[in-house]
Amino acid sequence: MAVMLAAALLCALLVYASGPWWGASVSRAHRLSAGLLTLFLAAGTGWVWPHPAQFWWSTPFVGLLVVVGVVDRVHQIIPNRLVILMAIWALAARMQFGHWASSALLALTVFFFYFLVSVVSRGGLGMGDVKFSGVLALALGYPAGALSVVAGLWAAGLYAAFLLLVRRRGKRDLMALGPFLAFGGLVGVILMLRG
Repeated sequence: MAVMLAAALLCALLVYASGPWWGASVSRAHRLSAGLLTLFLAAGTGWVWPHPAQFWWSTPFVGLLVVVGVVDRVHQIIPNRLVILMAIWALAARMQFGHWASSALLALTVFFFYFLVSVVSRGGLGMGDVKFSGVLALALGYPAGALSVVAGLWAAGLYAAFLLLVRRRGKRDLMALGPFLAFGGLVGVILMLRG
C-alpha cells in the first residue's frame, strides 16, 4: 500500500511539474489543483483496487485525464500533445489488455460520432474533443470506453441543463467538454479495474 501511495504522489508531482509542457499556459494554482486531484484520484484507485499491474497502468492515465480536464476548462482546448500522449497510452493499454478489434471499432465509432456532432454544430465541438474522445475509447476498450462516452455526455448534459436553469449561460454559450470526457474516462477506468 505504501508503494502505491508513493506512486500516486510521484504521479501528482509529475502532473504539477509538467505544467509548462501541457500545451497551454496554466497558472500555478491550476497546476497545484491538478496535482492534488491526481493524488486523490490515483491513491483512491489504488486503495480500492490494489492490483499492481492495473495500478501502474491506471495511475498515469488518471493524471493525464486530470490534465486534459484542467487545460480544456481553463483554455477551451485540448492540445494535440495531450491527444498524442493519450494515443500512446491507448496503444500500451491494448498491448496489456488485448481486445484490439473491438477497441479499434469502438474508437472509430466514437471518433466519427463526435466528428459528426462537430460538423453539425459548426465548430461548437472542437477537434481536440473529437480526437481525444477517439483515443480515450481506444485506451479503455469495450465496454468501458462505451460507458465512458455515455457517462461523459450525461454529465455534460446535466451540467448544461443546470446552467440554463440558473441562467448562468445561454443556449449559444460554449462549454468545455474536456472535463466531462475526463469524468467519463474515470468512470471507464473504474469499470476496467473492477472487470
